[in-house]
Amino acid sequence: MKKYSAVCTPFFALAVAMVFALNLVACSAAENDKKPAEQKGEKPKAEAPKAPAPKADAKPAAAGKDDFIVQVNGEKLTTAEVDAMLDGQMASISKQVPPEQMEQVKAQLEQMKGKWRQQLSDYFIQKTVLAQEADKKKIVVTDDEVNAQLKEYEQQIPPGTKLEDVLKQQGVSIEKLKADINNILKAKKLMDSQITAGPAPTDEEIKNYYDVNKSKFDEPEKVHARHVLVKANATDNETVKKAKKAKIETIRKKLVAQGDFAKIAQENSDCPSKAKGGDLGTFSKGQMVKPFEDAAFGQKVNEIGPVVETQFGYHVIQTQEHLPAKTKTLDQVKPDIIKSLQEQNKQKAIKDYIDGLTKQATIVYGKN
Repeated sequence: MKKYSAVCTPFFALAVAMVFALNLVACSAAENDKKPAEQKGEKPKAEAPKAPAPKADAKPAAAGKDDFIVQVNGEKLTTAEVDAMLDGQMASISKQVPPEQMEQVKAQLEQMKGKWRQQLSDYFIQKTVLAQEADKKKIVVTDDEVNAQLKEYEQQIPPGTKLEDVLKQQGVSIEKLKADINNILKAKKLMDSQITAGPAPTDEEIKNYYDVNKSKFDEPEKVHARHVLVKANATDNETVKKAKKAKIETIRKKLVAQGDFAKIAQENSDCPSKAKGGDLGTFSKGQMVKPFEDAAFGQKVNEIGPVVETQFGYHVIQTQEHLPAKTKTLDQVKPDIIKSLQEQNKQKAIKDYIDGLTKQATIVYGKN
């Protein structure tokens, strides 16, 4: 049975508008040593870069001027806007925190607030220089395109929750979100028109990447297993435990007698995997609870193992495949390496393009 752990990560959340924007990866820079995403079955991801250094003449606004965080070619990010987003975000996070942890969490949130403020400022600079350049080039985004992207956001929200409620908690209006979407889509169109695909990586570059990152192509020892579970509960008394143990032993005898494992699992197992005949797929060490793992990795292939007890109950396990650890060859991963190197080159070109626009911009920082 798989291990599950509750991980609470409230301190890294940002205002909804920023999160949505960064998810589009419109202006991002890939890590140079990133493993090809296909190795994990995912599309390549990239991180949003920090805003490039502004022009040398950028300087803080004198005290007493308009209350803003940063101004880019005359367009301002006001303190009120940032505070509304941050306060809304912090209030939303606080509602999810148990009362006994509230003081500690509030202190941590206050520590993060300065970092969030800087991230919003950096993002605003990037977004603004791109939007302004897109306007110069008369790039247009239609209402239909904005609404289509908005629907994608709505699909990411948990069932029973309205986008308007989420935005209200974050201090972001629907109009502001739509404006951000418009700018982001403009930026994407702009970069699609300005950034050209670089040359294909050479065999030498591919080989070098493979040699430097060889450990990333290691595959751990794995097994493919299926099981039948008779679920146990912490409240079970000795009589109930004895009955459940007797039940699993009876099931095991049927399996040892060449019973149809998939059918027996479907009819008797208390695990959701019963729908697949008890099949748990392929897994490596560390993914299952220890007693289950030890049994699955220790049994002979196709053997019906002894009853194993875990926190979930009583299991009968059959290991169907045992795959040794290995390192994928260069030929096996070459297509993934090519994609990764091309993505890195593209992201570098995007970053350089944004750097160039930023250096040309007049950026003034407010007193805040």
